[in-house]
Amino acid sequence: MSDYKEIKGKTIQSLGTDPSETSTEGQVWYNSAAGAFKSLFALEAWSSGASMITGRFDIGSAGTQTAALGFGGYTPPYTNATEEYNGSGWIVGGNLGTARQNLYGFGTQTAGVAFGGRAAPPGTSTSVEEYDGSTWTAGGALPSGRQGAMGAGIQTAGLSIGGNSAFPGNSILTTTSEYDGSTWTAGGALNQAVADGAGAGTQTAALSALGTQNGSNVPTTAEEYDGSSWTTTNSTNTGRRLANGGGTQSSAVIFGGFIPPASSATETYDGTTFTTSPASLATARNSLGGAAATGSSALAFGGNKQPGFATETEEYNKSATVITGAAWASGGALGTARDKAGGFGIQTAAAVVGGETPALTTATEEYNGSSWTAGGAYPTAFLGIAALGTQTAGVGFGGYVPPGYTNQTNEYDGSSWTTVNNYPQTSNSSGACGTLTAGLGFGGDNTGVSPRNTTTTAEYNGTNWTAGGALGTGGYLLRGAGTQTAAAAVGGQSRNSLTEEYNGTSWAAGGAPLAPVSGNGTTQAGTQDAFIYISTSPSAATQKYDGTVFSTSPSLATGRHSGSGAGTATAGLYAGGRQPAYTTATEEFTGETSALNVESLTTS
Repeated sequence: MSDYKEIKGKTIQSLGTDPSETSTEGQVWYNSAAGAFKSLFALEAWSSGASMITGRFDIGSAGTQTAALGFGGYTPPYTNATEEYNGSGWIVGGNLGTARQNLYGFGTQTAGVAFGGRAAPPGTSTSVEEYDGSTWTAGGALPSGRQGAMGAGIQTAGLSIGGNSAFPGNSILTTTSEYDGSTWTAGGALNQAVADGAGAGTQTAALSALGTQNGSNVPTTAEEYDGSSWTTTNSTNTGRRLANGGGTQSSAVIFGGFIPPASSATETYDGTTFTTSPASLATARNSLGGAAATGSSALAFGGNKQPGFATETEEYNKSATVITGAAWASGGALGTARDKAGGFGIQTAAAVVGGETPALTTATEEYNGSSWTAGGAYPTAFLGIAALGTQTAGVGFGGYVPPGYTNQTNEYDGSSWTTVNNYPQTSNSSGACGTLTAGLGFGGDNTGVSPRNTTTTAEYNGTNWTAGGALGTGGYLLRGAGTQTAAAAVGGQSRNSLTEEYNGTSWAAGGAPLAPVSGNGTTQAGTQDAFIYISTSPSAATQKYDGTVFSTSPSLATGRHSGSGAGTATAGLYAGGRQPAYTTATEEFTGETSALNVESLTTS
């Protein structure tokens, strides 16, 4: 190893464990525990992010990987919808004033610009709108209508590059227009007319790459802008149009596009040369949204999958850190297919009880993180049992058995159920959360006659139930997360767009779900400000809550409703349900993780 010391000027350290900092990238050390020489290497990879709320293509975009904007596009028809990405999921943003597709953008999530595009009736648009993080307002109109013009820069110093001036038609432009936050002025003309390409950089140091020059061909040309004129630079490796990208003039990334067919290709640019990345999009698509601050961190979302409108989101990272996106994965199958069972516990020590198979069942099953085994039978067969606590200290109360409801409460010790003091009302499908000695029940169906809902809240101390503050809006089939003094009640019949939060005394309004959740959905145990809600329908869609707003979360592999949930916002479990048949399917949720890319060195 003398050559290494001569080159690097350092000796090789002997370490008992691998370093935990990215600053060790490129260094070599000897791991004495593993008996191997190791080093930390950078790699390029795309990982899955949470899907968009609404699939679309020809979408406008701006921002960065952890604070992105997607706006407008074609769903069909033209849409004015805006979505914001927070690094883990999408939330609803303010609507554009003008619905349109094939528009472009620049700037940030809190200071963005949307310009041009194709609006109804079909024609190119001069419309410019500015976003402040919640609302779009009119900006200075473009000098002329255009669609497919690339964007670069910030809200007060932006560029519109090229584009197509006619629809239908094929009037490709060399035009560059510069924006100062209120008005547009003419900039230097491109050397080659181009539309539907990828732009990056700033108003005085921009990049234009790919696109179309006659409506069909896919050039590999690229040009750089210095604030006054464009200079042709080295070509890209793969010609395509309707790609996206971002970054700076000296550190950019472009991805996706249409060759044909739709492309998954990714290329990086270092200010001189385009290099094909070993990382490809998992979903090939064109007309997609993109956001990137540099060429080492980007976001791709939406687009046209040829066929199909994409909701998929992917994150690109060129780093010594390996990012594994949050995802659901198959777990061990339930012994008995069922729905409307009570669920409680954590991902590696969970339980489900009761439900219908379609016959009502008393069966309890326990999960150890890989398989289900039989537990103690519930005293009476019910569906809609509300459950809380842990696998060895659980509580079940209420439920339905024809022809009516029950106020029965039972405690579980990990092997058998014991009947204890009754819940304050007969009810079905109440919300529940907390522990055996500090539990909470709320809402439910206590009459079976319309309006079939109640505002009742009751607190459990391990022996007795006492009255708590009433829900603001009654309902049943609602779900809960958190503790007795910091709880959340979400969805339910008669309250399907509501979340309420409990402070131990009273309920107050929380953030509204992304879409109405009318019942049979399930929350992971979670906390008041961090839980996942699995939608109804049946559906594979999931949402997560951060204490203020709901955002999209990775979807289940198998869409269904009325399953049982347990666990946390980063380690969840969903078992059973219907699709429409009763199912034994179990899925486990793991939140996003990251780890250093440490590799053992071998001799050759």
